[in-house]
Amino acid sequence: MSHLEEREEKICLNCNAEIFGRYCHVCGQENLPPKESFWHLLTHFVYDVTHFDGKFFSTLKYLLFRPGFLATEYLRGRRASYLHPIRMYVFASAIFFVVFFSFIVKPEEVGEVVAEQGRNTFKEAKVALQDSIRLAKDSVKRSGFIDAYSAIENISATKEDGDSTGGNPKVWPNKKATDKPDTLKAKEKGWNFRLYKDALPRTVPEYDSIQKSLPDSLRDGVFKRLVKKRSIKIQEKYHGDDAAFGKSFTEKFLHTIPQMMFVSLPFVALILQLLYIRRRKQYFYVNHVIFIIYLYITTFVSMLVYFGLAALSHATKFAPFDWLNTVVTIYIFIYGLLAMHNFYKQGYVKSFFKYFLLLFICLFLSVLLVSIFFFTSLMSV
Repeated sequence: MSHLEEREEKICLNCNAEIFGRYCHVCGQENLPPKESFWHLLTHFVYDVTHFDGKFFSTLKYLLFRPGFLATEYLRGRRASYLHPIRMYVFASAIFFVVFFSFIVKPEEVGEVVAEQGRNTFKEAKVALQDSIRLAKDSVKRSGFIDAYSAIENISATKEDGDSTGGNPKVWPNKKATDKPDTLKAKEKGWNFRLYKDALPRTVPEYDSIQKSLPDSLRDGVFKRLVKKRSIKIQEKYHGDDAAFGKSFTEKFLHTIPQMMFVSLPFVALILQLLYIRRRKQYFYVNHVIFIIYLYITTFVSMLVYFGLAALSHATKFAPFDWLNTVVTIYIFIYGLLAMHNFYKQGYVKSFFKYFLLLFICLFLSVLLVSIFFFTSLMSV
């Protein structure tokens, strides 16, 4: 409650209702003079912030040390004394992902690592195949190694020697010096890319034109057509540079993690509703949502503590920080079980069984969501 000067008139400026007290009982607006000084504006801001902070830390105390308590309080209608779960989720997740993407996992650095690993992988594979080709005495094996080398050339599309075909491979025995490298032959037929390994036209209109010229039985299906068109667009955008594409895609995909977490909320709540279907008259769907929101907030806060201890351990080489991190890890795992036991008021055996069943189903849900967001990132990169 603020300590700013109250208006003498007891008519609400917002809805014209008669006011009994400091706040309007109809719309909730505080009865303050419409003309306020900068000092009043500043003090009002300070009161709001300290009020938020006070609620946040008191709510956080109950959240961390009394599993399931806040969800139970919300179910009983006792909500004014605590920060609203949605506001708390937004605040906690924002802080968590700012720290996560700024200090723990930097998408641009991860993308560069992925790109570099891709380059090194192809280089090492090509060097190994070159050695195999030189040492192979059997002409059949040598031919197989040469084909494998050419395939890697087509996939990698690197520019090690400044050649647009991905390098200038040597002419191996049983190959004429006048023969064009397999990579160049593939380029003449169309571009290659990992999304789709067959040779593709250079542009989408060219691909559409080819499809229209084919009989219906030979045309690509909807999904195949979508993938091929996306492959062509990626080739046009990145000019066959898989390393640049890998870096861009990795950054794009990592930035979808917050969305993935938020989207998973209603699905996890639905799983809980099914697990407690026999108590559906006591616990509605929204109650499960609130429970999961508090569980996610606890995970965010616990992970921040974990990252902080890990940073201190790395900086100081002090072993107790590692021990504390082990305690935090165990705490995160046990917290969910205690929260379910306290909120749903069932015995530890039933809660234990349902908790592990929830984790097992959530594992498959995570795989599904990662696959969906992986594909959407691929389609939008």
